[in-house]
Amino acid sequence: MIDTSSLETAADDHASLHSNGAQKEEIVIEQLNNTHNNNNNTIINPNDNRSQSTLDVSKAEKAEKTEMTSSKVESGGKILDYPEGGFGWLVVLASFVVNFWTFGPNIVWGVHQEYHIKAETFPGVDAAQLSWVGSIGTAAMFISGPFVAPMTRFLGLRAVVAIGIFVCSAGLIAASFATELWHLYISQGFLFGAGGGLVFFSSISVTAQYFEKRRGLANGIAVAGSGIGGLALAPLVRELITKVGFRWCLRITGFAVLGFMIAIFAFIRPRVKSAKRGPIFDLSVFSAPGFKPLLFSAFIVTFGYMVPIFLMPTYVVQVIGESADRGATLISVFSGINAVSRICLGVAADKLGRTNTLFTCCFLAGVSCMAIWSASTNMTTLTVFMVCYGLFGGGFISIFPVVVAQVVGVERLSGALGLLYFGNVVGNLLGAPIASAIITAQGGKYSGAIIFAGITPVIAALFILGVRFQYTKKIFAIA
Repeated sequence: MIDTSSLETAADDHASLHSNGAQKEEIVIEQLNNTHNNNNNTIINPNDNRSQSTLDVSKAEKAEKTEMTSSKVESGGKILDYPEGGFGWLVVLASFVVNFWTFGPNIVWGVHQEYHIKAETFPGVDAAQLSWVGSIGTAAMFISGPFVAPMTRFLGLRAVVAIGIFVCSAGLIAASFATELWHLYISQGFLFGAGGGLVFFSSISVTAQYFEKRRGLANGIAVAGSGIGGLALAPLVRELITKVGFRWCLRITGFAVLGFMIAIFAFIRPRVKSAKRGPIFDLSVFSAPGFKPLLFSAFIVTFGYMVPIFLMPTYVVQVIGESADRGATLISVFSGINAVSRICLGVAADKLGRTNTLFTCCFLAGVSCMAIWSASTNMTTLTVFMVCYGLFGGGFISIFPVVVAQVVGVERLSGALGLLYFGNVVGNLLGAPIASAIITAQGGKYSGAIIFAGITPVIAALFILGVRFQYTKKIFAIA
């Protein structure tokens, strides 16, 4: 008797095998079609299981490679891999040029101020009133800081940079038509500073997106532009004022700002796209360990940071008895040393620790004011002071953004820098006028102003030391 159940089972197995075979044949045909469409020249035999396996593995590897490549740039808003060079060096070049033309013209404000005092451009105006132009310019740059991140979310980073380029160049050109001192407050002060701030904060945050291990070096090269700017522009501005007058000097400088920044605009290219939604100001950074001490240090250090630079031309004339040209030369010496030191300090920060380097720079910058400038009665001693101050004074500008990135992360750097540099506003705005008022109160003596300029970075250094000990309690550790 025939076992019908066995026959049924065999029939089912045969049907199953036939179905599976048909499915496999369809899969292979589909793979062949896909391969043909992708212009792949590999020949696959439908009966060769090894060819099918090789194709599957190849596709999987390709998908994995694509996923890894995209995740290196951005994964949940976080950068996982840094080029450490390549196009990043063009970004550094762009940031260098930005620093040159946003900080340089303000660094040499002392040359403009000395000319206005001597020529009595604005009758009845004294040095203290004139010093507000430089202070407003520096303060306005940092006032714009907190607004860069929200503007970037709504407009895009490159649009923010374009607006900043137009505003800062227009400010200098408008200043050439000033007939009252308050015209300079608005144009050469506020407009130039605010526009420059939009460009500066945007460029410095992009630079950090291309480097991690070399971030100190890259940032040092970028911010060295401000020192080179002061070095080049101090004698140039002096010469232009002598040859064509201060009005055409401002116009030439304004068009130079516009031309150079347009030339490097294409290189300011962010790797991380800003979120379209979010709070106007990212206050979550306040919860990051070390952020609050950094805020206090940023607030205090700028009260004295620009005082030696702004007062040096008049100090040379009134105390040393030399010409204003010698004062402009000292500004150039400071700026040149400052530019070189920023690069060297960037390397030192990568090797010796970023908070270690920032603390040392702020502390020694203050000490050099109180120990050397206060004792300067001739050009030799004064030159030694400007060399020392240029060497250490640049540390705050070059290392501070690197320390901030270490504390809050690169992804929140733009917003954090904006908030921190906003703390600079009061110091930059009031520092030079306070120092000038101290000089007036002391009957023309500079001793009180010098102590004021020196004590503020020393106090700021103590707050930075607090940030450093949050990372490690070991005295000689790299942090």
